Amino acid sequence: MLKNHKKFTLIFSVIVILNLLVQSALFQEYVLFIKPLICISLGAYLYMQANMNVGFNRLVFAGLLFSLFGDSFLMFASSDVYFFLYGLVSFLLAHIVYSMAFFRDFKNNPQASKYYGHLMLFVMGVFSLSYYSWIRDYLNDFRIPVMAYMFVISIMAILAGYRYKRVNLLSFRLIYFGALFFVISDSALAYNKFVEPFSFSGVLIMATYMIAQYLITIGAIERKVEALK
Repeated sequence: MLKNHKKFTLIFSVIVILNLLVQSALFQEYVLFIKPLICISLGAYLYMQANMNVGFNRLVFAGLLFSLFGDSFLMFASSDVYFFLYGLVSFLLAHIVYSMAFFRDFKNNPQASKYYGHLMLFVMGVFSLSYYSWIRDYLNDFRIPVMAYMFVISIMAILAGYRYKRVNLLSFRLIYFGALFFVISDSALAYNKFVEPFSFSGVLIMATYMIAQYLITIGAIERKVEALK
């Protein structure tokens, strides 16, 4: 994987480091310039490396675009609660289009193995219900938006599991783990935002988020549809 994308991975690693540095108070003034580089770089790389005539790739590109909007809104969330809501909606739309992309692979061969899809269905079902029940009392006016968001990101992760045996193993693994990292990142964000701020939350949230977007993007570039058997 890294051999095919060595130069970009090196560039993206620099962007990752810069974004982790801006979590420190010493560098926070640069966040407006550095944070947007995450999705801009990934979107540009996807556009250059993938066939954009393929619907799957266009949907992933749209997901990165919505994520860019989400990143932009969340940078101002501390000054106005509505910016957090706009960011939430932007990432909700990102997960919807990611889900649409992953569903395309599933419907190409609905009869193939559903093992990882069923596994993710069970894991996300238990986790989402348990986690929402735990944080529900802290959400106040955000109960319905957060519930809707958790439902959509769960669907995205489940559909990532249902790509198994429908695409090449490398693409499946990249996007499967990308979806898991997205769940971890957003769960940490919700806890830090609504329950209790914790040390190094920004580093954890951003690191898992950047890994998630990177894996999904490279997974799209490496995607090869499995022939029907």
